Amino acid sequence: MAKALPVYAVNPQGTLAENAPLILHIRLEEMYRFAPYIEDVNRVAELHDMRIAAKRLRYTMEIFSACFPEREFEPLYEAVTSIQEQIGLIHDCDVRRPLAESFLESFGTRRPEVRVGLQRLIDHERTNRDTIYVAFIAYWVKLQSKGFKRKLLQLLASAGPLERGK
Repeated sequence: MAKALPVYAVNPQGTLAENAPLILHIRLEEMYRFAPYIEDVNRVAELHDMRIAAKRLRYTMEIFSACFPEREFEPLYEAVTSIQEQIGLIHDCDVRRPLAESFLESFGTRRPEVRVGLQRLIDHERTNRDTIYVAFIAYWVKLQSKGFKRKLLQLLASAGPLERGK
């Protein structure tokens, strides 16, 4: 698993609004460093690392949400949440299928009913992953075409002392 990028130049005496753009920018870049790998179906580890980076970005966004106008912040936060959740579903398939294959290898030769059931599970996990993966790629492409990163960076540039809901 990829480690979080370090965040330097945080002002310990600074306000949330002063520190939010710096920290969120680092977390955003951390997520995007895995973007070149998402269209390669075999880059399982990198996709998982992107999920972890999206998770860090999501939770950091939660901490700093009060620094941004809700109407602008909320759709971006929801997009990051969706990225994390979709990649999580893909990762679940990436974990379950090898486990089922291992069981098939170990026990499938002894009992035909186990072999048939495990093979169906393996096929289901493969199909399920493919379906979720295709949907995720389509979602990612749509986000990029709508300027997701640019919008989030613009929001970070506008950070100021706001009260939630204003």
